Amino acid sequence: MLRRKIFHHSGKSTIRGTELYRVEALSDAVFAFSVSLLIMSLEVPKTFEELKVTILHFLPFLATVSLVFLFWYMQNEYFRNYGINDGWVIFLNLSLLVLILFYAFPLKFLFSVLLSWMTGINYFSEVIEQGKTVITQGEFPQLILFFSVGYVLIWLIFHLLYRHAYKKRASIELSPYENKILHSQKNDALVQVMIGLLSIVFALLKHPSWSGFSFLLIPVWLVTNRYLLNRALKKLKDH
Repeated sequence: MLRRKIFHHSGKSTIRGTELYRVEALSDAVFAFSVSLLIMSLEVPKTFEELKVTILHFLPFLATVSLVFLFWYMQNEYFRNYGINDGWVIFLNLSLLVLILFYAFPLKFLFSVLLSWMTGINYFSEVIEQGKTVITQGEFPQLILFFSVGYVLIWLIFHLLYRHAYKKRASIELSPYENKILHSQKNDALVQVMIGLLSIVFALLKHPSWSGFSFLLIPVWLVTNRYLLNRALKKLKDH
């Protein structure tokens, strides 16, 4: 809604990516494949007890798919709004797809661990019944480190994509309003990278709690960034 309102004032169409590039078609297939793998990991229940277990696993599944969808949406918006399809953009997008495929299943494991801790729901009953340990206290910092690295890499890719579009803002004829939004997106991705790096530092120092708390900075930053963007757009409108 905000984006539509902003671009309405620009007097220009914001849809620059009017054709579907091959890298986009590949991206859609990879994102769909990632979700399909997550769905296939949910076995068809054979008893009511198994059905209850499947229902319990819905929250980690939903959290994982939502995050995958978020990155798909951001990538789609990038192509639609900026319409850039050069070699650098293709390389960055292929790198993004590799990360999405690599982290899809481990991400579900992470959400299962976190939701088990927050809700008390046992998502690993079969593992525990077999006498295995899901994760030790000493392994938890390594888990956080693993995902923090992925978080940094994904947001770094988006930062580089936005930075690339910002360098080409004159050639793709961005309006002043669009420039402000692109600048905000670029800064947002960079701050997300910094939050991930902060989490990595705490994980390396064996402080998993502080590493996890680092991600609580995300909503604070999102509110701050929206405020800064709205203020910049208001100033632009007043002038």
